[in-house]
Amino acid sequence: MMKLMRRRLLGVMALLCIQQQIIAQAFIHLQQPTREQNNVNSPRQFLAGRTCKSCALRINNDSIYVYPTGTFAIKRELGAGRTAFTVTATDTLTGRSASRQVVYYYHPLPPAKATPVFKIDYFSISPRGNLQVTEGDTLRIKMKAFPGCSATWINDMPLRELPPAQSEGLPGFYEGVYVVKAADSLLNGRITITLKDGEGHTTSRHSPNTYRYLPNNGLFTGRTIDNMTYLTTAARGDRLGPEKAGYLDEGVLLHISGREDNYYKVRLSARHSAYIPEALVDTATLAEPSPVSIVTQARVWADDQYDYVSVPLADKLPYLSTQEVRPGKIIVDVYGAYAEEGLSAQLGSTREIRRVAWQQVEPEVFRIVIDLQHAFPWGYQLYYEGNTLTVKIKPTPASLRLRDLTIGVDAGHGGSNVGARGLTGTYEKEMTLTISRLLTTALEKEGAIVLTTRTREQFVANEDRLLYFRRTNPDLLLSIHLNASGNPVDISGTATYYKHPFCEPLARAIYNRMLETGLNGFGCNGGFNFILNNPTEFPDVLVETLFLSHPADEARVLDPDFRQEMVQKIIQGLKDFLEECKM
Repeated sequence: MMKLMRRRLLGVMALLCIQQQIIAQAFIHLQQPTREQNNVNSPRQFLAGRTCKSCALRINNDSIYVYPTGTFAIKRELGAGRTAFTVTATDTLTGRSASRQVVYYYHPLPPAKATPVFKIDYFSISPRGNLQVTEGDTLRIKMKAFPGCSATWINDMPLRELPPAQSEGLPGFYEGVYVVKAADSLLNGRITITLKDGEGHTTSRHSPNTYRYLPNNGLFTGRTIDNMTYLTTAARGDRLGPEKAGYLDEGVLLHISGREDNYYKVRLSARHSAYIPEALVDTATLAEPSPVSIVTQARVWADDQYDYVSVPLADKLPYLSTQEVRPGKIIVDVYGAYAEEGLSAQLGSTREIRRVAWQQVEPEVFRIVIDLQHAFPWGYQLYYEGNTLTVKIKPTPASLRLRDLTIGVDAGHGGSNVGARGLTGTYEKEMTLTISRLLTTALEKEGAIVLTTRTREQFVANEDRLLYFRRTNPDLLLSIHLNASGNPVDISGTATYYKHPFCEPLARAIYNRMLETGLNGFGCNGGFNFILNNPTEFPDVLVETLFLSHPADEARVLDPDFRQEMVQKIIQGLKDFLEECKM
């Protein structure tokens, strides 16, 4: 009897559990917006999230499409003031429903108007940040203030009030340019901007940042700390940081001519400068200046694996490189060096190098132009042996079959670096690992050797990924990611990204194949500043498979068959690229 009662009790409990699960199916989880009350200054807003897969969804009086994953995303244009949306999910199996209300308060930005009283509204000085400057540096200011006044800044230099035709029809915009002079030794602290009206009233404001003049042209020296040191084109950038101009070898001599916050300004030549993070420079003062580097000899040769070009210099000077395709070229600029007239070198038994030209393109800029046998380079590395700069050039592989190549596969993100998040709650780090595992298996089935940065859920720093691939030197590198946007309605599709011109054919081949999946096209995009797009040692591409933030794209990547299809398209793209390399 007791056993019978216990079985009945367990049955009732199981039934209640099932009923509770059924009742709980009607829910609404909003990812955009995350709050019920929202003050916004843009009329375009998105409501996106997920509900139960069997739910019908309405927002106010509109029926909203629910994707098979239970996600939804819509776009709405708000009117000024208060707009309320009631989101209702009704489970079509049980008839039960759940509701949430979202309220927006849209306050359009007021139209710009002239400053109504005697004051300085705001100003900005560029370059931004706390600066160390030297003779010849240029500072620029833009200011909004009371119209019709005279304004001054450094050394009482006047600012010019723009005519309304140049300032969106409004008076009261001022601008100025100041070139730092040797006499500016008192420039040490904050800059004062002064406004004076026609009745003699004055007002002033001080810059939030500080400025310090460096005497004696501001030059002091430093050396790069290791071969992961890089130069940037500016001291600021986007979410990926300042754009990298190129990596340098260890111990390269740098002439530092200024500073912007945590970046040193590097003088490359009279017409060229770059920036470098302070932490990547070992600053030192030379007991005596380095001798001028005059290139009097050069060498071009090959061994069993690579072709080489080398030039001896008086010191380890900075360099930058780029490439051209169709025909293939590698162009290296060495800063601070001069070429002796008539410089030449015997070509030797090289396989990839077709010709080498030496040019003094301007004072302090010595250029090496390396013409190649193929339509684009396969990869190269610059480094010093003593004070001899060497360009090591990787020939196009003798066999252009996947089974004879080593492929690097990077599963983006991982661990605490979760990446994007889809409306279902799926993290980018999970999908990149899943796709990379499938890709690794497919490549190994083709006979390729695969090098991976991670094969499990773990954090791997981007710098460690770069160091690993530069050390292992694969024939090709693929970094797998999923894209994201704050617009879950209009922005979707597949994309590839590359930085260097010689990587475009690889990126283009994979992109064209990925379009065959039916995904929208988001472009084959060059000049990208992602860390694994920066090395020149091998062709590399960042594959942003699709937009995890778009519900239709997310639904596709959650389908195992579609993931396998994407992997096969990437493989086909690799084969297309290899075929192109044979031409």
